[in-house]
This record gives sequence, C-alpha cells and structure tokens, in this order.
Amino acid sequence: MLKLVRSYSSSLSRMFSSAEIQVIHNQKLKEFSLGNSKDKAVLQYKEISPSVIELEHTIVPESLQGQGIGKLLAEAALEYAIDMKLKVKVSCDFVKTYLEKYPKPEFKAVLLDK
Repeated sequence: MLKLVRSYSSSLSRMFSSAEIQVIHNQKLKEFSLGNSKDKAVLQYKEISPSVIELEHTIVPESLQGQGIGKLLAEAALEYAIDMKLKVKVSCDFVKTYLEKYPKPEFKAVLLDK
C-alpha cells in the first residue's frame, strides 16, 4: 500500500518534474521514498513487533546528495512513528546523525534506545 506521507514545496522542487516534493510510504516494501525510478532516495525499515519499527538504512543517490533529501526521509519516518504511536529503533547511521543534529523532543520520545 502506497501512502503519501508529506508534500513539500521548496527549492528542491526544481529537481523534479512536479511542483511538489512528495515523500511516499510503501508499507509493502517497508520504505519511505522520494524521487523517480532514475533518482530515487529511500529510507528502509523493518517491523520488529506490532509496536516497534527499526530504521535500517538510508540511500540517497549521488545526484540528490547534499540537498536535504535524507533529512526529509528521516522526518517522514519519525512522524509516521509518532502518528502510529510506534517506538523506533535506529540502526541507520544517517538517522542517528540526524537525531544528534536536530534533537527534537517529539522525535526523542519515540526512540526505543534513548
């Protein structure tokens, strides 16, 4: 099942054909993604239990790096956890670094390992 998590209107939109940046949540593939088939960035996760997800890996193609794409994916995944009342285990180094750089209380509240 595909679900639009967020739409973004920003300077990033010049990289894509549409006027909005959309983070898509694909529950079947267990990933949050952004982009198209050629330049697709993803944050992959797995379900540890019905109430816990593990953020495993973020992949941003070279053509999209340095533009805040990973940050958008991390925020979408963490906001999904908040909305669904899930706890989050973070294995992904990028998300760990993001959480250190942007220590938002609402994100810290969902972390399994604080």
